[in-house]
Amino acid sequence: MSQESQTLPPEITPDDILQRAAIDKSTRLPVLFFFTSGVAWLLIATVLGLLASLSLVAPDLLPSQYLNAGRLQPAFVNALVYGWGFQAGIGVMVWIMARLCRTELRNPVTLVVAGHFWNIGVTVGVLGILAGSGNLHMKLLEFPSFAWPILLVAYTLLIVWMVIMYSARRKGMIYISQWYVLAACFTWPWIYLVANSLLNVLKKSGVAGPAIASWYANNVLFLWMVPVGLASAYFIIPKITNRSIHSYSLSTLAFWALIVLAPWAGAQELIGGPLPKWLPAVAGTAQILLLVPMFAVVLNHYKTVRGSHHLVEASPSLRFTFFGGIGYACTCVIAAVLSSMNLSRYTFLSYAADSVQMTGYYAFFTMTMFGAIYFIVPRITGCEWLSGARIRRHFWLSAYSCIFMCVVLLVAGFSHGSAIDNWSTNYESAMLFSNGYIVGRVLMWILLLYANVSFALHLGAMVLNRGRKAGRPTLIHEHAPTAVSAPAVTLEPSKA
Repeated sequence: MSQESQTLPPEITPDDILQRAAIDKSTRLPVLFFFTSGVAWLLIATVLGLLASLSLVAPDLLPSQYLNAGRLQPAFVNALVYGWGFQAGIGVMVWIMARLCRTELRNPVTLVVAGHFWNIGVTVGVLGILAGSGNLHMKLLEFPSFAWPILLVAYTLLIVWMVIMYSARRKGMIYISQWYVLAACFTWPWIYLVANSLLNVLKKSGVAGPAIASWYANNVLFLWMVPVGLASAYFIIPKITNRSIHSYSLSTLAFWALIVLAPWAGAQELIGGPLPKWLPAVAGTAQILLLVPMFAVVLNHYKTVRGSHHLVEASPSLRFTFFGGIGYACTCVIAAVLSSMNLSRYTFLSYAADSVQMTGYYAFFTMTMFGAIYFIVPRITGCEWLSGARIRRHFWLSAYSCIFMCVVLLVAGFSHGSAIDNWSTNYESAMLFSNGYIVGRVLMWILLLYANVSFALHLGAMVLNRGRKAGRPTLIHEHAPTAVSAPAVTLEPSKA
């Protein structure tokens, strides 16, 4: 890893601008395909999440056997992770890798074909869950057994081109974002192949099944979503602030600590189950130690942005990325706290686990991907976002809904867990005790649905080239004085 990965080019030349325009043109088709497909799945996931919450509050409202909480909840999580998360992440990975390698994408049609296979696999998997043919007790491995080879082959075809771009990069230039993109390229196929080989090929079930599923689900978050989200953050923050990353050493520490520690975590949520005691203990310790890379990343990003915090208000990309950074810190802290054996009695089989999921999948990863999309799409479409007001509305509705939903689920988890821990309370009474919190979750899903539909329509206008032709980017605060908008922001379209 080169020290040059910490520095920015000293000067932007006309040749650089032409080269970046050519790179953006070469990546336009696959990146827009993954963004639009991902957003379509985001809308589907939001509807499924809303229906899953409604089915807990009013079970008779959805009489169909295919629309019960036991099927809707895993269908929602899988649609959110595999449909939206992976496709948005792949689009960001392709664009960042092409830009940092200074290499045009030679065969974009191959990525689109692989993307179609990915969508087929996700569609078959979600429908299989709703039909009841999936492994509904295996977190993020609920797809029917015939769906996982489709996803694995499609992802392999996708990462091949990113590896090719990296091998053809300009020599001597290795950036922090590239570390994380490459990590995401190789970690997910490994954990996915291992988990499915054990569960679907070797038929390891019983006690081993939940342990494997917990290990896999935890590593989807920390070995795929976290690297992709941090790759985006490490790219966007220096671009908008016009500064190099504060500390190369902190970046190195954070990267290797994450890669080394994350594979050991996952089984901590099975504390008290029929497993050897050392297994959840080691996993819980690893989960707590994951606070080390989190603190390193947060400190590094804070030091980089320090003195330019007004840009967080001016730039939509930086604002979403900043919120995503807070979401990453909250995810690590909540997961570490819930790994304590003293708290597991109150959080096991409760809504607290859903709180960690929503914080990681939405407050961190989804918000970070929104920031990346707001940054990338104008560069590959040649036009600016139509309205700063729409972006501002999208941010605030998403931010407040995330915060409220995660807090409600966490409080509901402890209340629900306390009721379960009470021997004089049966499980049905414990569920009824937390119904009030679930009503709040339904309201937040309605707000998120409105925010995501607005975002989808805004993105659709950009894809159809209906965006605003302007020499400056769409800012959160359209009427901010010129002095407030630093050159790094006002020159984003041409220089970033």
